Amino acid sequence: MKRVALIVNPCAGRGAAARLAPQVVEQLRAKGVDCAPRATRAPGEATALVAEALRAGADCVAVAGGDGTVNEAVNGYIGVAREEQALACIPIGSGNDFAKMLGTAADWRLACERIAEGRRRRVDAGLCNGRYFANGIGAGFDAQVALEAKSVRWLRGNAIYGAALARTLLLRHSTPRARLAHDSGTIERNVTLVAAANGACYGGAFRIAPQADIADGLLDLVVADALSRVGILGLVPHVLRGTHVGRRGVTMHRTRRLTLESEAPLVVHADGEIIERAARRLSIEVLPGALLIAA
Repeated sequence: MKRVALIVNPCAGRGAAARLAPQVVEQLRAKGVDCAPRATRAPGEATALVAEALRAGADCVAVAGGDGTVNEAVNGYIGVAREEQALACIPIGSGNDFAKMLGTAADWRLACERIAEGRRRRVDAGLCNGRYFANGIGAGFDAQVALEAKSVRWLRGNAIYGAALARTLLLRHSTPRARLAHDSGTIERNVTLVAAANGACYGGAFRIAPQADIADGLLDLVVADALSRVGILGLVPHVLRGTHVGRRGVTMHRTRRLTLESEAPLVVHADGEIIERAARRLSIEVLPGALLIAA
């Protein structure tokens, strides 16, 4: 029987992970995977538990949760894992965007099957101001939406982000001046948002970088120029469909590195988790093949 270290964030998916954890264990064991689950008790603990399991010799560490749990896991994995040690993502969170990039979407049963099959692949990660990320970095409007989403307690799934978007439009609209240096040149203008995407979508349903590939050794840089509230409302449906590419006021580049400097403090998220509330400078880079994923 294969042995996997299983780490569960019981708060993921607004408590769905706690309810589903016994079924996840049952599903894995039914497929010949021996796992003793450990539950996180506080934000950030998944990072320490992943590193601990790897140092104890786990062949694979599986994390059950959402994108925030994945972000914590990646920060415990990179720099600790040996060449053959893998990370697995069992999607039972609110957005599960990184799982979509791995082809499992919100299907935790399929994720369990792939862990049991032992299939593995190398994918990229990223680094922003010393913090690793799996799916992407966002600064400005989208990060403010992620921050607002943390306070939306009465909804679940993609509805959380819809409510957070409305609150951000009403209360937090701003377009600071920023300077961005990337592999192909420099951009200096007032912006609504800046994203450095490893995966194609985030925020549950937003196809922020529809051409992004998590294994191409590049980040997709997305810059939305200064937009009014009405302009943002007009852009949102296009971002949901991924049809904003090529539209006036939206700039896209592929790059290995990016430096962002802002005149005003910016909220910044990594995989939907707020990592900065008043950033003025970000240094971002891709880490090709940094993650060995069981998927």
